[in-house]
Amino acid sequence: MTPIVQRPPTDQSLRQSRRRAHYLALIPLAATATMALQTNAIAAVRHRSVAFVGHYKGTAALLINNGTATISSVQGSGTGTAALVGRSTIKGSGSASASALCDPFTGKGAIVGTGGTINFTVADSTAKGCSSGESGPVTVTFKGIAKATGGTGKDKGASGSLAFSGTLKLGGTSGSQSGSFTVTLHGRLSVR
Repeated sequence: MTPIVQRPPTDQSLRQSRRRAHYLALIPLAATATMALQTNAIAAVRHRSVAFVGHYKGTAALLINNGTATISSVQGSGTGTAALVGRSTIKGSGSASASALCDPFTGKGAIVGTGGTINFTVADSTAKGCSSGESGPVTVTFKGIAKATGGTGKDKGASGSLAFSGTLKLGGTSGSQSGSFTVTLHGRLSVR
């Protein structure tokens, strides 16, 4: 049997081996970069920005007592951007100080359509209601920013802000009150 004699590597064979090792080391890096790009592309497709406009009217019930207004229910119907909710309802609740003609208020609610729901909150730093008087029948004009906090159905993952403004007609400024309201909301929402 003839012994196998190994020759020392030449400069050219060493360069080729190093080059192969270098290329092999790049394969996992290239695969990771490709997967990251695909993940980012999928995430970009999942979220889309949609302009929203909604007009609603309905009834609000509240209790005004000792400088505080508790908004026990807001129920209305109307239409919002067709791509998101179309013919829909709006509902909510909240609270406010009732110590001056113009007071901040907070609340939470939802816009409910046949294909999904957009949930939102209203912070007192962004919302204010102003009464036309201190007694008797009054009109309360209100405005603020509703922040989308999620959603369901085709509105899943809703985020963004909707500016709103409207009016509420009340028969008085104390005790249990119920009155009609109109509100318009508009802004941009991001949904999946």
